Amino acid sequence: MYRRFRAVHRICGFIGALALILISLTGFLLALKGQVSAIKIPTQKGTKFVTQQDLIHPSVVMEKAFALGIAELAEIGHIDRLELHLGKSVYKVTSKEGYHEVQVDGVSGKVLSVGKRNDQLLEDIHDLSYFHPSFRIWVLPVVATILFVLGTTGLVIYITPIFRRIQFKRQQKAKQVQL
Repeated sequence: MYRRFRAVHRICGFIGALALILISLTGFLLALKGQVSAIKIPTQKGTKFVTQQDLIHPSVVMEKAFALGIAELAEIGHIDRLELHLGKSVYKVTSKEGYHEVQVDGVSGKVLSVGKRNDQLLEDIHDLSYFHPSFRIWVLPVVATILFVLGTTGLVIYITPIFRRIQFKRQQKAKQVQL
């Protein structure tokens, strides 16, 4: 029985180690995304506005993004999100594919920033959806189960020799008492 635990632990350890390396590395980089501009594009500051009429219409923002010639951001179907950051007076247009982001001034309509959303790429790798959309739903729970089995078998492998030593010492004392 103990040998089976060790065999299961070894196999789960290998698979779990690969998953943990990937998940921990991407998690580490995601934790730094606010401090490292190469991971997440900093939000630019747009022109201050006084009333909502000062803001340009979202259709103008989309046209500005489409005019840049980015293949993955050429039509409305390519847009994943269109966000308005009121505090900075900036629209952000993000693509579904290719991890592109365009920042447009909310008042003037000037393109402030064009870049890649590496943080989104890291998130997709982190939750395994980068490899295939169903991996997040099917593989991630399997990885969690493997890690649970790895922890459980590791505890059994660690505790078993301790209990065996205690049992051996009791048997030795019992033999000494009988003599």
